[in-house]
Amino acid sequence: MTVSVKVRPFQYSHTIGMLALTGRGFSNPIDLALGNEGLVYVLNRSNSYQAQMGAVRVGIITLEEEYIGQFGGFGTGDGELTWPTSLAIDSQGNTYVSDEHRNDVQVFGKDHEFARKWGTFGSGDGQLNRPSGLAVDPDDNIIVVDHMNNRIQKFTPEGKLLAKWGSAGSGPGEFNLPWGVATDKQGQIYVADWRNDRVQKFTNDGEYIATIGTPGSAEGQVKRPANVAVDDDGNVYVADWGNERVSVFTALGFPLTTIIGDATMSKWGAEFLSANQDLTEGRKVMADGTPEKRFWGRTAGEGDDQGRLIVVDSCRHRLQIYTRA
Repeated sequence: MTVSVKVRPFQYSHTIGMLALTGRGFSNPIDLALGNEGLVYVLNRSNSYQAQMGAVRVGIITLEEEYIGQFGGFGTGDGELTWPTSLAIDSQGNTYVSDEHRNDVQVFGKDHEFARKWGTFGSGDGQLNRPSGLAVDPDDNIIVVDHMNNRIQKFTPEGKLLAKWGSAGSGPGEFNLPWGVATDKQGQIYVADWRNDRVQKFTNDGEYIATIGTPGSAEGQVKRPANVAVDDDGNVYVADWGNERVSVFTALGFPLTTIIGDATMSKWGAEFLSANQDLTEGRKVMADGTPEKRFWGRTAGEGDDQGRLIVVDSCRHRLQIYTRA
């Protein structure tokens, strides 16, 4: 029996962002995390050219479009980022950043200064091969997607290995290049199983529970899911990368709705254009902007405690914000 709910439970609110190699704006943002006091941490991966100009960084903003600051920067030293893939924040305000070039997880304290790192390249216990998604469970343990090793590893905040599970394959509990990960308030773990076109749900110790989504582009299907998030009601948000949308499922895994993007001009973008009239005139000859409204390479999403959904729209260097209707 297939059950679907034909509703649109989200209302578009506003857009934050524009392309900027440093300061106010983003450069191919790839992930975000919600901190204390309404702060939003945005991980900018950038590209090989812009990275060396300072574009790789963690930016700190609010959903009211206030720019707070940034930390990190391009490089291979402690506190520097090369090919960052994900970030997460624990209950103490520490920020964890995974990096698939460095094959490690770096930890920044509440002051955003480098504190420590853990992980080395390899396939042994506690080693990493191009780590991607990060999540923090209710006990402040760190869940790491060990991308090329096709497994999940769970660590203490200090980097001590607690558990690991998964292997290459397409069966329950197996992975094919997994990427994103999330936890719910019960500590259950959701993994975006990228090449298997599904999300898998596990207990906190790695016991398989269920699969959400099947391969494809129809309702209830996903294609190359890049990330996943879970709200307090258990609804599951999948960054459906291959379908250029966010696919939303109920806690039981039934399809709820899809979101394809509704962006308008951000406040930062409008202020930039007001000082660059030639660009403003050029935009007037565009059509209604429909393609520009839509997601292009959305890589992550997160829900806050006010019922808002924040979607990382990577290739358009912005966030799109929705509210629960």
